[in-house]
Amino acid sequence: MAIADDDYMSYQIILEDRQDLVAPPASSSPPPARGVGWRVAAMTVVVVLSVVGGTIAGWVAGNTSAERVTTAETVSAAATATGTSGTIDVAAIIAAVEPSVVSIETTMVVERGPFRGQATGAGTGIVIDDQGTILTNAHVVEGATEITVTLDGDDQPRVAELVASDASSDIAVLRVADSEGLVAAPLGVSATVGVGDEVVAIGNALALEGSMTVTSGIVSALDRSIETSSGTLTGLIQTDAAISSGNSGGPLVDSSGKVIGINTAVATSGGGVSASNIGFVIPIDRALEVAAALIG
Repeated sequence: MAIADDDYMSYQIILEDRQDLVAPPASSSPPPARGVGWRVAAMTVVVVLSVVGGTIAGWVAGNTSAERVTTAETVSAAATATGTSGTIDVAAIIAAVEPSVVSIETTMVVERGPFRGQATGAGTGIVIDDQGTILTNAHVVEGATEITVTLDGDDQPRVAELVASDASSDIAVLRVADSEGLVAAPLGVSATVGVGDEVVAIGNALALEGSMTVTSGIVSALDRSIETSSGTLTGLIQTDAAISSGNSGGPLVDSSGKVIGINTAVATSGGGVSASNIGFVIPIDRALEVAAALIG
């Protein structure tokens, strides 16, 4: 099924008198009459717009690419986990992987007719070596003019550069000059993953303040395929661990604390069809293969 082209971005208008108006959601095309759509789990947070040569008055509404999602998720000041898993040692997994997970913040230039401004986006990344190389989804950094990453505990974000990106595989590689404190993630082998395996998803859900959001669940299915605006993603892992906006690029971790995939997309309800806890993950074997080709 194709990704539902019914996503939206909320706009915040900053007037000269500082009175803020928030526009209602709008879409560039109506959702399909029936069926379940897929949305990748990146997030655009706020767009501050100004009229070129003038002042804004009234409402502005617009639409991003079909891969933005705005679902909510609760997070506490310390990393906590929710889900159906009963035997997995979530605390041990967090201890093993958290030093290798970074939040990603992006800045993009947005133009809507006479309006021009900046959008800020959020996602997650996985450190894959001790040289400051970070793996994430291509849609997280698509169109970004500035990229920063923050490790839990950092006082200041670190400037990152985009090494290369492959939209068709939805994989991008970033690099930071300041790699102090970054630890390469323990990487597993996704080829050995089985349905029913317990897993944990870690990510920068909704760019909420505090530590990463952690959810748990199982591998629900293997070898899934979904259509995106950049093509077809195949061979995906399906999980019922909750994946929210901002989780894109973050790790799906097995019960031994090893990264087995990159959280990428979620199913959304529509047309009378309900979808709940259906997330899609790029297997780490595939992600590393693409990353190696991008790095050259």
